[in-house]
Amino acid sequence: MGGRSVNGQRVSARPDHREAAAEPAVPAGHAATGPADDVLRAELPADLTSARQARAAVRQALAAWGMNDPSGDAELLASELVANASEHGGGPISLALRRQAAQDGQPGIACEVTDTSPDLPRQHQAGPEEERGRGMAIVTALATDAGTRPAAPGKTTWFTLALTHHPARHAEAEPQAEAGA
Repeated sequence: MGGRSVNGQRVSARPDHREAAAEPAVPAGHAATGPADDVLRAELPADLTSARQARAAVRQALAAWGMNDPSGDAELLASELVANASEHGGGPISLALRRQAAQDGQPGIACEVTDTSPDLPRQHQAGPEEERGRGMAIVTALATDAGTRPAAPGKTTWFTLALTHHPARHAEAEPQAEAGA
């Protein structure tokens, strides 16, 4: 089976066909874009390096698929889910990224993070002085869709994200017309 290494972790752009049931789910209104090369998997440790490794895996997948994420939202959301799994779920952590398209053809990704804890994540209102507690609110706010489902041996937390330019956050400077032109 082919595979590459991301920060010392084995990742594969090809799913293990024996694990067809473990393929990332494609939510309603979206479609997988094609062959097995549309999936990247990584097994991550449940430690402080896992979020960094998830960001690297997202960058690798997007580059391999020729996709662009100018906002950085895909990396942010994947690292939030992996950090939560590391802190609250234990390991090992499975990361699966799938290239997909919405029914209107808009490109995007689905990201799934599976950990060993059956406890579902809870969103709570973090106070202004709290250092933690905003991760799931960030995922909910930025993702196209997100959710959690039971999965052996614990749960899978997932999101989908359309990869479009966010003009409000990343407005490109337009050339100004010279006076008298």
